[in-house]
Amino acid sequence: MPVWEGDVMKTARYLCWLLALCLALGFSAAVLAQAQSAGQISRMLPDVNLQHGTRVQLASAGEKVLWGDLVTTDRNGRARIVLDDGSILNVGSDSQIRVVQHDAATQRTQIQMAYGKLRASAIRLARAGSSFEVRTPTAVAGVVGTDFALEFANDLTSVHVFEGSVNFCNLSGSCVTVAAGFSGVIRGNQSPSPATPTTPSTAVQSVQNTSMSGGAGGGSAGSAAGAGGAGGSGTGAAAGAGVAAAVSHSAVIITTAIVSVVVPAVVVPVTTKTTSCSNPVASRGAVGRAAVLPCGTGKR
Repeated sequence: MPVWEGDVMKTARYLCWLLALCLALGFSAAVLAQAQSAGQISRMLPDVNLQHGTRVQLASAGEKVLWGDLVTTDRNGRARIVLDDGSILNVGSDSQIRVVQHDAATQRTQIQMAYGKLRASAIRLARAGSSFEVRTPTAVAGVVGTDFALEFANDLTSVHVFEGSVNFCNLSGSCVTVAAGFSGVIRGNQSPSPATPTTPSTAVQSVQNTSMSGGAGGGSAGSAAGAGGAGGSGTGAAAGAGVAAAVSHSAVIITTAIVSVVVPAVVVPVTTKTTSCSNPVASRGAVGRAAVLPCGTGKR
């Protein structure tokens, strides 16, 4: 066989291999891109950074969030992420979370929170093997159809449950179940503390920490405070009911409602006590109106 024919065959084989590789890579990239979709940022308050791989950019409303993406808010920034299965993540100020995994088909979600505040409203899990977990450096919160808030700072993880229940564990696997209206705490690598009733003020504050001004996050404070009231005393229940009745889209009004119920204004009539007379003296003042004078005054 001539030399040039051998070169042609080698070139043809190379081109076929290259074409097959390109097709395979293109198909894999399409499948991977589809599999990595986690949700999108529906609302935000500047500034919020979104990191795709090594690329960091300022986020914008409507932007896609993929598996492995890092969302970081500054001291004034907040973000609401709607996951593909309808679950909602409200990220508070000075917070950082990573969407490690979110598979809407299998209902498997894992979120990592490095620091800050996060409120998660997870849809009810119905598939076998489904899970929704939020991990901090000291704890794991595993939920089932739950609305809860999680905070991590200074080696302390706190959870406040508004609906459903949370399996709250340290990294060694020591767990406690935290029901609606209760809170749990894990400090460092210590075992979880026993769940305690969430006070109405704590419930409202945890909602406000992650709410979007004028959004649904603020409007949910009534149910949050109601959960706190259900787990607490009669005063807490009254506060929860007051907020549920008076809540509006303004976080300021929510706070006012709590204060007005927890510390009700008591109007005490102010009266002047005088010695009673069997025969009060009537006198006519300068303006011509009759007045009753105390005993021992006026002319008889």
